[in-house]
Order: sequence, then structure tokens, then C-alpha cells
Amino acid sequence: MHFRSILLLPPLLLSPSLWAQKVLEIEPNDTPAQAMPILPGQHVVATYTTNAPTDDDWYSFTLAAPAQVHLHTSAGGTLSLGQSRDNRIAIYDATGTVRLAWNDNAVGTMADCGVTLPAGSYTAVVNLKSGNATDYGLDFFVLPVRAIDVVEGAEPNDLLGTPTVFAPGQTLEGELSTPADTDYWSFTVVAPCIVQVVSHDDGGIPQLDNLALRYHQEVSPGNWIALGAGNAVNTASHRVTSLQHAGTLAPGNYAVAVSAGTAATGTAPWDYVKTGKYSLRTSVIDLPGTVSVPESAEPNDNTTTPAGVFNPGDDLLGFTSGSTGDGIDWWLFAVGGPTTFGAIAEGTGPSPLAGSTLRLWDATGTVSLASGSGSATSHGRLVYTFERAGLYYLQIAGATTTTSGNYVLHTGAANPLYVPASTRTEPASTNACIGSNGLRPLLGNLSGELPNFDSTFITRIERTIPNSFAAVFLGFSNTLAFGSVPLPVTLDFGLPDSQSNPTPCAGRVDPLVWVLTLTDGAGNGDFTFNFPFAASDIGLRIFQQALCYDPTLNGFGFSITNDASYVLGDRTF
Repeated sequence: MHFRSILLLPPLLLSPSLWAQKVLEIEPNDTPAQAMPILPGQHVVATYTTNAPTDDDWYSFTLAAPAQVHLHTSAGGTLSLGQSRDNRIAIYDATGTVRLAWNDNAVGTMADCGVTLPAGSYTAVVNLKSGNATDYGLDFFVLPVRAIDVVEGAEPNDLLGTPTVFAPGQTLEGELSTPADTDYWSFTVVAPCIVQVVSHDDGGIPQLDNLALRYHQEVSPGNWIALGAGNAVNTASHRVTSLQHAGTLAPGNYAVAVSAGTAATGTAPWDYVKTGKYSLRTSVIDLPGTVSVPESAEPNDNTTTPAGVFNPGDDLLGFTSGSTGDGIDWWLFAVGGPTTFGAIAEGTGPSPLAGSTLRLWDATGTVSLASGSGSATSHGRLVYTFERAGLYYLQIAGATTTTSGNYVLHTGAANPLYVPASTRTEPASTNACIGSNGLRPLLGNLSGELPNFDSTFITRIERTIPNSFAAVFLGFSNTLAFGSVPLPVTLDFGLPDSQSNPTPCAGRVDPLVWVLTLTDGAGNGDFTFNFPFAASDIGLRIFQQALCYDPTLNGFGFSITNDASYVLGDRTF
């Protein structure tokens, strides 16, 4: 893991954050000719000068080599009073006349426009779709180009022509030449499996601005039927993040249909033309079942005495007598790195289970990660991406308190199509001690701010002593410090809470790396980081907490914030 910032291993050294990557917007930049030049890795602190939708902020950049480019907005304001507005982004050629890609929204009201571009010069515009003028953040970063394995075959390539053949696991690129065009991609599976298909930003330009996906099955030679209740669509984006199929795919021939999506036309330049290039990432989760693992003796409804230990790909055999108590079976397994895990049950034996619900838990059995709900007559299906190595539990129960029977639980795993960058902030109300100003110092990040590779990731500290300093520490664990000290550990105490109980200033993060920042007159400060892309770091979780200088609070001389964590990912939406 490499940090590109002013990060120092202990001992502590007072220094500002990496301000070089955080730049102020230069106005006027209301036209392509006035576009503000930006560099990969920069975070632009910008402001809409007029209310929506009249203000356009233009930027320009140059690529020395092909790259997957992202422009990603985040909220402005403060943690205590965030300013979130509905943004949209478009990327143009160097003159600002030919639109190459655009996105309405992809992360709540934030926006992320991503596309793969050849070397050259470009412009981009950020627009306030709705709301009042305020500040916002813009991250500009580039990622490596993802190789395209299969390019769409000659037209016609629908079910009346010749669908383009691919193997699940390949990355595909095609193009809709008209809004009425439909492309079919065919594949064959030889054993029960779960196939995943997602649209992404790996294709070329001009980029298709809206699309729909659907599975089809060949039931006899040349005779295809659509699967599922309808198309997978995203009315505000080309990114259909997941194409699902019910249950598993049995051996046979299938196809993925790509057509124009359902977004309303809109008003130029924010209009959906529904033509252009698209890309699909595909994956297959095999469910081989070559090893069968029978459940252990009851009780096996907890983490202390699980039903058994298995490897993804095994079939799990057991009996559930309902949805509570001993009717629940807990199975333990491990993954060695970023992994997409799949599981689905079916009834078996003389008394087959008619319906089930599945759930994934963390290593403690206390944090629910994902669930797949069934009914009295159907089985839950679960697909989840673990971003890092670890131990986990898979739980199966009858779908209702009266649903019982024998089951076989099929499991499998595959390399993930992506690992989304994410953040998690623990509440200051429980994890921070009260400082001498009567406030709990707050650590966090603004809405839309994500630890994307090669971007500038900013976390903030607020409600501290004005015109002072704070030290943030980062590590890879929130359970052990220095390899042997259990966390959390109380360092001292802050002022009493409303119940007159002293508030513990507890260290909750292994202090591997330290960074210092100055706080302003309001007691706020920023910590700025840049994480260079490394395939081995995808899915890495980093924990963070901060000490805030507060010399009159206690003998320790510091208050301490809540803790936070974030996952380095290769998907930004």
C-alpha cells in the first residue's frame, strides 16, 4: 500500500495536508473558451455563481495516453451543514462542441461522468441541475484502460440475425447506431451457475447515454424467450449496475439483449440521444458442488457452534425447522481477497425445504452484510462482493417460522467485476469525547467524497478548538494496535455527558500513519490524501481517527474524535 500525501510514520511531524492537489476554481469559466485547465488527481473547490440551471462551469484537460477518465462531484459546506445539490456533467471535444459522454446523476444527487478516451485534449462542463447557488467539489482522476475482449459482430446481430458470441468473464464493447437498434450477445453455460453482467465505462466514444439490459434463453433452436419481469434500466444514467436473473442458470444457451433505455428525451445539451458505444463487464459464479458438507449436530445456530466450515464452491447439506432459534443454520467460510460470493438453496431429500432466506454476516456475527429473502415457496438468492480477505458467516433459515425441511445450499465465488469505493463514519455521539468547548469533535467526509484511486480524497474535522491543530492517524485495524493492544483503549476522559458520566477519549484505530493539520477560526480542518492506483490495493480498508489539541481538557491534553473507515475501490458510482 502506498500513500501519496504528506504522510509520515511516527514520530509525528507537524505539516499541512497535500494542498497542491486541492485547487480553487478560476472564474470566469462559463464557456468552453474560458475553460479552467485541470490536472489528473486534482480536487477543485468550486462555486455555482447563479441558481440552477443557468450556471455552467467549464474545465479543460489533456491526456498523454488513453485512459478511463472520471469527473466526480461532491457536496460543499461543512459536515454539520452540508450543501448538496443536484449536479450533472458532460465531457466534450477540445472545442466544447461535440458531446462525447454525459451523466445526469450516479451517486445520489452527486454526479460522476466516466468514459474511456484516447490521448488528446478535451473540455467538460459541470451544471447545477436544480437548487440554489453554492459551493461544490469536483474530483478529476484517470484510471487504467480496461482491455476489451470481444467487440460486437456485424449487423444484424439480434435474435433474427447472428448474436455476438462471448464467454462469461469477458469484457464486451458494442454500439447502438439508432435508438431502435438492439444487440444480442450469446453465451453457453455447461453447469448451474450465476452470471453477472454490468455496464461500465470501459467503452469508447461517443458513449451511449442510456441503455437497458435483459437475459434471454434459447428454449429450442432459434427460439428465444425473455427472462425476468422486464429490462434492467437506470432512467438517469447509462449505468445499469446489475443485471439479475432469478435462481441459477441451468446448462443451456442464453443471450444478453442491449437496447435503448427508458429515460425521457430531455432538453439539449442534457438530452438522451440513446445512440453510441457501450461496454459490459461479465462474470460467472460457478456452483460446482463437487464437495458436499453435511451440517454438524444441533445446536448450530450461532458463531460458537456453526453448522460447519466450507469453501466457496461446496454444496452444504442440512435441515432447517423454521426461521428462528435452532431452525437457523450458521456456516463459516473464508475468502482470501476481493471476492464476489454467490449462494442459493433448494429443497432436497424426502422432506424438501420449500422456501428459505439467506444472510451474510461479518466475522463477529453481529454485522449483517447482505440478505436474500425467499417465501414459503421460493428460495433466497444472494450475490455479494467482499472487498477484502476475512472470515464470514452464511446463514440459512426457513422463510417462515413454519417452513421446514432438508436443503442443499449451493455456493460459489468469482473475481469481482469491481469493488466500489465507500466510506463509513461512526457516530460522534457515541465514539467521541466531549472537549473543553462542550462539543464532541467530529470526523467525516462530505457527501459524494470517495477514496477513488488517483483522486484527492478529503476528510474533515470540525467542532474542535479554533486556531489550533489536530493529528489524524490511519491504520489497517480497529481491533488491535501495534499488533497486540486490544482496541478500543481509553486514553483519558472528556467533559461529562448529559447524564454526568465522563466521556472516554478512546483510541479505536491502530496508529500506523500520522498527519497533522491546522484548524481555522471555526475549529475546522481538512486532511487530504491521494492513493495511487495499484491492483493489489483494490478493496483495502483504511481506518481513521483524530486527536484534537485541547490542553485544558485533561492531563492527556487532547480530545479524540469518532472513527471512520473507507474502502479503496475501482468503481466510483
